[in-house]
Amino acid sequence: MKKFYLVCLTLLSFGLSADVTVEKMSDIESRVDSMGLSELQDRRSFLKREERQLMATQSSTQNPSTVKTTSGRLAEIRAELSAIQKALLAIAGVAAINALTDDGYNDNVPPVITINGSNPATVELGSTYTDAGATAFDEFHGSTPVTSTGSVDSNAVGSYTITYTATDKDGNTATASRTVNVVDTTAPVVTVTGDNPATTELGDTYTDAGATATDASGTVEVVTTGTVDSDTVGEYTLTYTSTDPSGNAGTATRTVNVTDTVSPVFTSSSTFVVDENVTEIGTVTATDLDTITYSIGATTSPAIQGNQAASNLVIDADTGALSFDIAPDYDLQLPDVQLYETDAFGTVTEAGMTLSGYEDGSTMDFTATVTATDASGNATTQDVTVQVRDVGGVDDDTGTGTGTGTGTGTGTATSTFTPLNTFPLFVTSSTFVVDENVTDIGTVTATIAAAPPSVTVSYTIGATTGPAIQGNQAASNLLIDADTGALSFDIAPDYDLQVPDVIQYGDASTFDCGQYNGNETCYATETTRTLSGYEDGSTMDFTATVTATSSLGENIATTQDITVQVRDVGGVDDDTGTGTGTGTGTGTGTGTATNTTVDAGPGT
Repeated sequence: MKKFYLVCLTLLSFGLSADVTVEKMSDIESRVDSMGLSELQDRRSFLKREERQLMATQSSTQNPSTVKTTSGRLAEIRAELSAIQKALLAIAGVAAINALTDDGYNDNVPPVITINGSNPATVELGSTYTDAGATAFDEFHGSTPVTSTGSVDSNAVGSYTITYTATDKDGNTATASRTVNVVDTTAPVVTVTGDNPATTELGDTYTDAGATATDASGTVEVVTTGTVDSDTVGEYTLTYTSTDPSGNAGTATRTVNVTDTVSPVFTSSSTFVVDENVTEIGTVTATDLDTITYSIGATTSPAIQGNQAASNLVIDADTGALSFDIAPDYDLQLPDVQLYETDAFGTVTEAGMTLSGYEDGSTMDFTATVTATDASGNATTQDVTVQVRDVGGVDDDTGTGTGTGTGTGTGTATSTFTPLNTFPLFVTSSTFVVDENVTDIGTVTATIAAAPPSVTVSYTIGATTGPAIQGNQAASNLLIDADTGALSFDIAPDYDLQVPDVIQYGDASTFDCGQYNGNETCYATETTRTLSGYEDGSTMDFTATVTATSSLGENIATTQDITVQVRDVGGVDDDTGTGTGTGTGTGTGTGTATNTTVDAGPGT
């Protein structure tokens, strides 16, 4: 039996010393061999205590350097304990060994448990925790099974313990534990409900759609901060915040735009009525939820005599106050009624012009477009009419005038010439007839009834419309003398230069005939082109518009459309003796010569 123990101890000693160097084993064996029984027992007790301490250190650390140092020292202790057991066996025999262990050697050393992975371990709330487990190694029995107890609820924040237990074949039990911390470091996810950005109209009530939040910890509350002033245009921000029990805060924002898309609404009338010779008119008003600015377009007004400046409507941008820049004078309008007078012999003559408004009370109307624009650029327009009433008639005297005043004066305002109210009147015909190849035409005349010598008439003429001319010949244009009205051509017109409008053909003897299926087909041969005017006497017409203007002002003017009819002279050859035209010559040509003239002249 002793030999059996010795063999076992020898084998155990060999296994334990495998991790110890030869030099270290030699040192251990030398030291043990020098000890007596009591020294061996004391040394053994000391080493056991150190072994337990190192095993405790090893089970509580994951530091690789510490683990390595501890493992090395444990190997040395166990090698020395094995040597001491052999020495005790040699000194005290089997009885001494039996006193130390009941299985032939002293095994009161529990397995060493090694925890895999992190200790303590950390897992995020709501995620799945998978434990890395642990391993155990027994000094005498090698790898030893490990069981674990405890659980981790990864859906609840907290600290959990997993306990690992390993028991060797001799009943020595070792335990180790891992701490697992379930933590919540993730903020709630906040989701904005409804439109983002959102838009609300100025003046409307804004109701926020709010936000929702989700979190691994469960139901969380959402708190809204920020306000929206729907009475003020602008951009506003609402912030939604949700904080979980671990203090993690999630946020989201919504932009709310308060906009103004509604245009101002006019509340004042579009028509204002005032007397002449005043500037203040009234106030244009409009409503809107924001500030309104007023502007006005160009003024349309009656034509004014002479060089008088026209009145224009103006508006105050802030208040809408409407006014004239120049007080309008009703009597400066261009007259629209011709007056006449009869002398002692019953002769009726023109006696100037006047305004119908003096009789029927019609007003002098000014129009313009007013625009009301709010601070957001929304605009609306209104066409405004200002009706200016006459006061006191033509002489602006309410006591004696004939206008709309209330006076009872006896003046008639119709018996004398009024230069400002008189237009030129054309007294010459609108049609002139001349022969071709001349430049002088005649005189256009316009007069102003009862005008004094100081009042004169000047003439202008517009563009000339004339017949088309052959080739590159220059066209003739009408001219007029500005002072005298003398009408003329710049280039004498040649009747024969007009583009021909008639095709002539040869006689039957010149027909081009051929045979086709027994039927004779003949074609007239075109010989030349000519003008129908050579036969029917139609004229070569030129037209233009003449304007006669009074020296009293450029607005006192009258127009007349003038036509100048140019007659042919002498036919195509311009010879009144032998030609076929409409000339009056009595030449002796016989008209039977072999010339190629299209028609026979009157000389035959």
